[in-house]
Formats: sequence, structure tokens, C-alpha cells
Amino acid sequence: MPDISSATYSPPGVYVSDDSTPVVAPRSVATSTVTLVGPALGYETFSEVLTVYSASVTALTQRGVYAQAVTGPPAIAAPVVRTLSGQLMTFGDDYTFVVVAGTGGASTAVTQIKRLSADEGDLTKPSPNGLEDGDQVRITYQFTNSSYYEPTEFEDYDQVVARYGPALLSVAPVNPMASQVASPLTLAAKVALENGAVSVICLPTNPVAGDLRAQLAAAYRKLETNHMAQLIVPLLVDGAYDTHTPENVQNLLADIKLHCETAASNGYGRIAFAGVAATYDNTVGHDQLAIQQESKRLVLAYPNRMLMFNSAVNASTEVDGFYLAAAMAGRLARNPVNRGLTKQTISSFTGMPALVAQGMTRSFRDSLSRSGVCVAEINSANRLMVRHGVSTDVSSVLHQEISTTRIGDTLLQMVQSGMEASGLVGEPITAEMTMSVKSSLVGILEQAVGDAVIVAYDQVLVRQMSTDPSIIEARFVYKPAIPLNYIVIKFAVDLTTGETTAEGGEEL
Repeated sequence: MPDISSATYSPPGVYVSDDSTPVVAPRSVATSTVTLVGPALGYETFSEVLTVYSASVTALTQRGVYAQAVTGPPAIAAPVVRTLSGQLMTFGDDYTFVVVAGTGGASTAVTQIKRLSADEGDLTKPSPNGLEDGDQVRITYQFTNSSYYEPTEFEDYDQVVARYGPALLSVAPVNPMASQVASPLTLAAKVALENGAVSVICLPTNPVAGDLRAQLAAAYRKLETNHMAQLIVPLLVDGAYDTHTPENVQNLLADIKLHCETAASNGYGRIAFAGVAATYDNTVGHDQLAIQQESKRLVLAYPNRMLMFNSAVNASTEVDGFYLAAAMAGRLARNPVNRGLTKQTISSFTGMPALVAQGMTRSFRDSLSRSGVCVAEINSANRLMVRHGVSTDVSSVLHQEISTTRIGDTLLQMVQSGMEASGLVGEPITAEMTMSVKSSLVGILEQAVGDAVIVAYDQVLVRQMSTDPSIIEARFVYKPAIPLNYIVIKFAVDLTTGETTAEGGEEL
């Protein structure tokens, strides 16, 4: 545009220019992923074909191999070595392992196989079962490498099974009351994916860290700066750290609440979905658990005992409440950001144990919901449904509704990532900089409205701070979508008699 205020001549006319800055499209925010933290099978299985020699060693492909059987838990079998024709070779007679410990412990150790000879004085002779130099063997073994206990994202359930083991036992336990869960992490992933999560982040707890509480705490630290970990489900599996006692459960709930609140204060908004073990003794009820925690970032699921069908043994089995929590998290991940869990159906379960169902009276459910417990119930259509999607903080509508917390977290990430992508930070502050900041921010907010993250926004104000001129401050207010929880309809009977005429035309 010509500078009509300068001494340079410009002919009379209308001069139009575009002074707007490019609208910044915020990077997508992951809202459809569920993060699962808890015990897994503890090892992976691998099979490969190797060539063996007596005078040298051959390294196995995987690191962290269990060269001997482990009593457990979990129980781990020793490697199995067979010739390609299927003949079983014997450890100590036909072959041996040489383990070279790497840095970091067993997870980085390199395991090598070496052929043995029937005659220690002549290594060229075959082993007792006829294994010779240059023969190929198929070796099947279990291993846990250094990446096993790191957070890993999956979209395919079969990949979860391959890494962390099958979800349920393939053979019914001798004790019919015993758990049929083989890998808690795998089962939780199955439930979350079945209920709508696009992907799951699986983070196995490492027994080396200590008891379950210490294992979970160590795992949470690995998620501190992970933007995708917005919906977290800790698997409070009963074991060495008794998760059936109220005191220990309170400790575990307090830990995950603190993690979520600390992460949110650092710009990583997240909500935890927790459920307790089926063995929980209920001396302190779920209502009291919720009241003691009271956080908009903690959802406590009930019941803690659910039924699930195990097709491998053709029977139902009882599972813990944290699998219901995984189902709720998966269902929420499936929903738009502004849609909560109220009246949402839950799948993966066949129902509740009879004693649990009988205790689900109206007054009992009201007491739980009023206290901040997210209750699942069987509706009139015989479907499992979330009664009211509440957090453990029912002090206000904005805190009790899961969706409003999720909206705030999503908007924060959109603004954070969008403004960082604008490239404005580091640029020289000119007379137009405040307008550039405002334009970028408005573009992000418009995108949030278009994506139905928020209903509307207003009062976008941008100013340069006088105390520190390198700071440009922006403010705005937004309106979230508040869930419709109640529809009140009133009707009455009208007994007023009007005049009617009979068929014959006579007046009544």
C-alpha cells in the first residue's frame, strides 16, 4: 500500500491492504487415548532358529532372556531348545548358556548359546543327543528387555496380547473362586478398546521398584511430561501391597490424585479413573473414599465386583472394579470432548454378582452419587449404564462434571500448542505484535468453537506488561457446554366432563 502520508506523491483513490496475520491452526490434541498403568504378565515370548558351535557362542536376538526357570510370580519357564526335526535337547548335556551382563541389569543382558560335546577332551564330537557343530536349533524363550517397562501406545489389541500376554487364563483354575485374569494390563486394554478408545498407552509396573504402591509411583513419573496421558487408569491389583484394606486404598487414590493435580498445574491436564479390587472389605465404603479424596481429577468407579465371560473356559468370572474404570475411561475417550459419561452404556461385562446387584437400592445409589462416586447400574433395558458421570469433587457443577474438566484441559492444550506453533515467541516486539498475538489466539479459540470444545468465548484482551516489556499478556473468558442432567415434566389428570353425542344423535 502506498504511504500517502509521506512526501511521495500518490494519486487520489481508495487504497486497500490486508493487515491480518495468518490464522494459526492448533495441532490436534489427543483426546481418544486411555493410559493404563499396572501389572502385566512380566515377560515376552520369542522363538528363533540359530546355528550352534562348540568352539564359539551364538548370541540370542533378544536381551534380558531368562536362561533358567523362575518360580515367580510370575512363573517363567526355562528356554526350550529343539532341532529342526523336533528332537528336544537337554540343558547342561547338549548346550549351555553364556550370559554377558550389560549395563542396567538383567534387562540389558546378552545371552549366548554354546554347543556341548559328549567328550570334554574332544569338542568336535557330538553332544549326548547327537547335536553337532553347524546344526540349527529352534529356541523358544522368555525375555524382558529394557523397553518392556516403558509407556507404549497400541491401536491393535493383538499387539497388546503379543507383548503383555493373554488377558484371561485358557484353563480354568482348580479353585473356582480364584481369579481367571492372566495379565491385568492386557485385560484393561481390551476393555478400554472395546468401549471406544482409539488407542491405549500401556505402562507395566516393574516389580523391581518395590511393592505395588512404589511400582505405580515409579510408573507415574514416566508420564509426567506426556501430553497424550489425559485419561489414566491405575490397576490396583491386590497382592503384596494389600489393596483390599481401606488405608492402603486411600494411599493409592491419594497418589494418583496428586499425580494428576501436579501434572495439571504443569500444563498436562489429566483425569484418573480408579476402581478398587474385588476383595476390598468395604469397612470404609466407596462414598467415604470419594469424600476423603474430593478432586475433580479423580473418578471413583463402583461396583468393584463385575462379571465377565471367559470364552476359553466357557464360564463367567468375577473381575475387579478397576476394569470398570477402564471401561468408563474408554467410553469417555470415544465421546466428543464436551460429552460426559452420564447415561452412557458400558460394554465388556455380563453383569454384576447377585449380592452386588441386590444391594444396589435407590437410596444406596443416591448416597454414592451424592458423595462423588461414579456408579454403573443396570437400566430398564437390561444394559449396563453410567448413572451420573461425576468426579469425587461434587462441590459445584463445574467440578463434579467430568466433561467440564476435560473441556478445560483440552482448551489449555490447544492454546499452548497453538501459540507455540505461531512462532511469535522470540520475534521482536513491534507496534503490531499485540495484534498478532490476539489474532493467533482468536484463531485458536475459533477452532475450539468449531470443534465443539467450547460453546463460545469473549473478552479477548491483549496488552504489553509495563513492568516487563518482554511480556505480552492475553486474557479471555469461555463458556463450556454444561451437561443436561435433569428434565422436569409435570402432568395432571383432567376429569372435566364435556358434552358428547351418542350415535343416534341423542344428547347425553
